Order: sequence, then C-alpha cells, then structure tokens
Amino acid sequence: MILLQRIKARPSLDDLSPGEARFVQAHFDPYAGEVLIDGEAIGWNEINEVEVVTSPRSAGPAGWLVRYLVHRDERYHIGIYFGRQEAVLPNVTLNVARYVVQCVAYFAPLPVRYKGPEGLSPLAQE
Repeated sequence: MILLQRIKARPSLDDLSPGEARFVQAHFDPYAGEVLIDGEAIGWNEINEVEVVTSPRSAGPAGWLVRYLVHRDERYHIGIYFGRQEAVLPNVTLNVARYVVQCVAYFAPLPVRYKGPEGLSPLAQE
C-alpha cells in the first residue's frame, strides 16, 4: 500500500499562478484543525485516502479542442476520502493537485493512502 509521507514544510500558494491560487482559495481552505472543501469541514484525522486521476475527455475533435484550446493542459480530479464519504475537486491543474496533496501530507496526523501520479508529494510504501 502506498502512503503519503509526512512533509515538514507547509505548501505555499506562491507556487501557483494567480488563477490557480484563486481557485484554491475558493474551494480548498486548509488550516490546523480541518480543511474546508467547498464549504464542507473535514478533520485532518478523518482523511484516509487521496486519489488523483486524469480528467476524462471525450475522444475525437471535441475532446481535443477542450483539452488543448480551452484548458491548454492536462486536468485532474482529486478525490479525498474520509469515512464513507468523499470530497472531489474536479478539473484542476497539476500544480493545484500537487498543492492539495502536499497539504494533506503536511497536515494529516494519521497515515493517508495515496493513488495517483508519482511526483506530487513524497510517498512511502507500507
């Protein structure tokens, strides 16, 4: 099982573009006791898994237009699982995904399972 490894430095919004930072401030508000995801409070100790997946796009010309002309880069969905519930941050950039995953790695006091691309945050094998 792959787990997020705790990190010692809090991720910074300064590493995001202004648009990415605005998105994060509107949808993901981390602080010491819990995180607010679209207004829903989730305790850090409740989070048991984070999953990052590539956003699906339709095949053909329409999918190509959305991917390369509208978004200009690959997009990701982030699922944060706590208990029997999940919170999803859809269609985020790789930088936003990195920031969110690193926030969980920084704040979560318990081990958190991770599924997704490598390189967003340090990982540990259990």
